[in-house]
Amino acid sequence: MAKGKRKDHPLIPKQPAYGIHSDINEYAPGDSVNEHSDQEAANELIGRSEIGQQNENL
Repeated sequence: MAKGKRKDHPLIPKQPAYGIHSDINEYAPGDSVNEHSDQEAANELIGRSEIGQQNENL
């Protein structure tokens, strides 16, 4: 089997792009933050009941 040249090239642009990231670009708190805190509270309640059941099984 003859070795051929590699045909796929890395995805490196010929003209690089530069950008600046600052606190202005940060997301404002909203629904996703509220949903996350609700999910954490639900996980805490589920965890409590699971730990209680494990203690009863001892």
